Amino acid sequence: MRVFVVLSLLLIAPLPLLSSPHSESNWQTIYDKLRADDTQLAFQFLQQQVNSLEPGSERIYVGATLARTALALKESKSLSSSIQYSNDISDEILKHIVSGLFFAHENLYSKTMDEFKQAISKAYVLDEPAVIATVELFYINVKISLANYVQLSHHIEEVERNVQKMNDHFWGVNSLHNVKALNANFNGDHAMAIEMYQQAIANTDYEANKAPYYNNLALTYLDLGNFVDATKYLKKSLKLREQQNNQFKIALTMLNLGIVASRASQYDEALTWLDNAYQLYVEFNNAYRKAYTLVQKAKVYTQLKQTTKATNAIDQALSLISVTDNINLITDIRIHAAENMLTLGNVDEAIQQAQIAHDLAKSVNDKAHLIQSLELLSELTAKLGNFEQAYQFNTKLLKEKEKLNAQKSMQAMIALESELEVTAQQLENVRLEKSNNLQQQQISRLEERQKYQAIIIVFSIVLLFLTLRGYSKHKYRAQHDNLTGALNRSTFVSRVTRFGAPALGKKHGLVLFDLDHFKQVNDVYGHPTGDLVLEQTAQLVRDFFPKTTLFARFGGEEFMLFIPNVSDVELHQLTNQFRESLSTHEITNEMKNKLNVTASFATLSYQNHLSNLDKIYSKLDGALYDAKRSGRNRVVKA
Repeated sequence: MRVFVVLSLLLIAPLPLLSSPHSESNWQTIYDKLRADDTQLAFQFLQQQVNSLEPGSERIYVGATLARTALALKESKSLSSSIQYSNDISDEILKHIVSGLFFAHENLYSKTMDEFKQAISKAYVLDEPAVIATVELFYINVKISLANYVQLSHHIEEVERNVQKMNDHFWGVNSLHNVKALNANFNGDHAMAIEMYQQAIANTDYEANKAPYYNNLALTYLDLGNFVDATKYLKKSLKLREQQNNQFKIALTMLNLGIVASRASQYDEALTWLDNAYQLYVEFNNAYRKAYTLVQKAKVYTQLKQTTKATNAIDQALSLISVTDNINLITDIRIHAAENMLTLGNVDEAIQQAQIAHDLAKSVNDKAHLIQSLELLSELTAKLGNFEQAYQFNTKLLKEKEKLNAQKSMQAMIALESELEVTAQQLENVRLEKSNNLQQQQISRLEERQKYQAIIIVFSIVLLFLTLRGYSKHKYRAQHDNLTGALNRSTFVSRVTRFGAPALGKKHGLVLFDLDHFKQVNDVYGHPTGDLVLEQTAQLVRDFFPKTTLFARFGGEEFMLFIPNVSDVELHQLTNQFRESLSTHEITNEMKNKLNVTASFATLSYQNHLSNLDKIYSKLDGALYDAKRSGRNRVVKA
């Protein structure tokens, strides 16, 4: 559900005056008044204002807000002529943000992240607090709109740190309250979320502009199981958005009303709201939101025992997910497909869908979906009488639940190791603190499903303790290169060969690259500098490529990447952009020497499941040799 929390960045904090020194009010005061009356009028006003501002943080904010409004009103075609870009670095940043917002609207996750990473990189080069705070704030918003809550706290801290450096007031105060509330909700701190939303509502002068905060406050009450207040605030938000004539936000609110009604077991009302939202998303031709709305409808049909309609809705949603690379949505659809197939008695097909969901959730460290998929796999394998495998899934399930609770608990007594792996003694301490509550809850829930599941849990808990006695952080070290933190060769090969086939219409990509003239770096500057080059190259890879990318050091200065679900064009463009980024990255060693390094790259894409990497590696190695022989610092397709 949090996938559709669309944030409002159109706030009310004071801004510098426009070019006319005799203006009685700044642009934002006028804009907020217009937005409260009609979003179309506000859009037209922004079009008039954006080019009157000098390049800088304020123009970035206005231009990005104009882009978001254009997307909501289906006015994107007119946007290309609305903003006249200069060669100033601030306008380059704005251009990246506008492109990123467009990609986010189309749910193209990788392209969105690439544009925003470039915007952030240039913002930090510019080193102006107002610019950094503005760019980071839009980045946080777009990550949340794509259901990516990874490292949000870090980016929120960056906004606050730069706001403190500013001499003027920051215009994103309300939006900052909003994203802090959303992050608090994600981490289970609903009290803080409610406080943040109430502050944003109190800071907003015009009632109509409070719509997004009412919407998000309602979702907080939904998380708390308070359906009455959730419905009240959503209807309040809907009325205001209808007043503003913002159809995209109206669809969002209707979708949320449908979800609340479904959770409250008011199924007829839920279907009415969901049908209305779906029709609006059809008009917007938004595959991402159409698919998610279909998932919600399927959940209602399943509750009503209308399995044929539920199956049709799921099939429609599955047919739409190939046009998006948002793994969170795909995973959610796969999980519900498994649940629905279980209802229909198609256990084998349900296991297949649940396993796909498990692999996707694990690849992006999505704990919520990972736990759901493990619960399903445990139940499904037990139904087939495979109790040994059911036990294994339950063991993993308990471990993931403990990790999640330890991460969120305010009284946690342990510092989580890399990848949230805990030792046996730490696990025992956490269990003692919680008085075995988690175990009892898990056993009770599994007893409601199947009586024999309780027996599996008991044995799982005992064996989990026995297994974890010898478990430690050495597992991480055994799988990763000590210097760069990249996967080692054997772990990389194992994970890649276990990875399933790509999504419909996509391929999996492999990239082999080798630093050019690396021996000269060691000879001229010494091995400590060589190590520094390898470390910074690895960090650039982690910062640049999507989080789903697997990254390994194959030996010396040679590295390998696995990028799932890309097209041939995307793979080449992404690799070439990284090549350029690496070649322009300046490295300073302890002796204050500055140097740049380049690398040669070989790429290859494939569509089927890969069971053996040796033959493909030989092809990549040959292409890498061609890249070296033809002059280095280039990308060659194998």
